[in-house]
Amino acid sequence: PMWAGIAGTVVNNSTSFEVAISVHDSVYNTEFTSALVPYDATEPDAQSEAIEKHVISTIRKFSTEHLCKFLGAGVTLSLLKEVHAILIRQLRR
Repeated sequence: PMWAGIAGTVVNNSTSFEVAISVHDSVYNTEFTSALVPYDATEPDAQSEAIEKHVISTIRKFSTEHLCKFLGAGVTLSLLKEVHAILIRQLRR
């Protein structure tokens, strides 16, 4: 079983949203990734969906490649402000 720490914030003069994901097995950090997602504050719904898709696809890809299951994730408040439904709508599928 694995856990994830997920953080995100607006960067580059509000033109990008940086998403960082850290995967750990309760003792050791096993993987870290960081990516920039294009950001447009005038399109909050589309922006939220783009960030959500990136996070979910990254976690699913890791899970498939390493044959592991995620038991939980810690998410920063700055990420939740941009992507309100990320945990409710997607991770339970």
